[in-house]
Order: sequence, then structure tokens, then C-alpha cells
Amino acid sequence: MENAELPEKPLDDNSHVLWRQLAGLIFWVGLFSFFAQGLIGLIVGLAFGGLTFADAWIAGIRKDKNRKSFLNISPMAWGIAVPMLFIVGFPAYAINRNKLKTLPGNSVLFGFVLAVGSFVVLSFLYSIYQAMSVN
Repeated sequence: MENAELPEKPLDDNSHVLWRQLAGLIFWVGLFSFFAQGLIGLIVGLAFGGLTFADAWIAGIRKDKNRKSFLNISPMAWGIAVPMLFIVGFPAYAINRNKLKTLPGNSVLFGFVLAVGSFVVLSFLYSIYQAMSVN
């Protein structure tokens, strides 16, 4: 009997396990969004983070352990950074998504990310305008 070579087992990289990424996303975005803005913040934060996470996951954006860069983060990290640090995270994701993706992705989902992100930015600017006009 010949020794048949077994196919090489893919590396067990826990950072790309879907359920762990989803649990982290829901915990961190949900926790901060709820305490910062209440129920509305929770809904908007989870929707924005969830859309970003789904888009990054489908587009094949993964953390490469051999590269060091601000943009070299997992889909979960994008899903947390974009709604929580949207002033920096949203433009960074929107501008660099096509450079980071390794799969074709879904342009409609990316369009939703851009639409929700634009809504959040406009809401933020409107709240600043409202605060300034009261004084």
C-alpha cells in the first residue's frame, strides 16, 4: 500500500472564524453604542457595523500577519472601527476597500455601507449645526 500524501491542512487561524468575529462585533459595537446613544444608537451602530463587517467578509478583507499597517485589520475590526470611530474609520474603509479586497465582493452591499455612512455623517453634522444654533 502506497503512502498517499494528505492534502495540506489550512492554517487554523482563529481570527477568521465567523462566529468569533460576529460575537466580538455585536459585543463591542452594541456595548458602546447603547451606552453612548441609547436604543437608537444601538440600532444604528449595529446596522452600520454589521453592514461593514458583511461587506469586508464577502470582499475577502483579512488581516495578514506578515504586514504591518493601520489598514491591515480583520472584518470584525472594520465593523467596529467604522461605526465607533467613523470620522477616521469610515473614510479609511470607503477609500481603501478596493485595495484591500481579495475577492470580487458585492457592490450593492458596499453601496449600502456608503449610504448608511453618509447618513451617519450627515446626522452628526446636523447635530453640530443644531447645537451651534441654540447658543
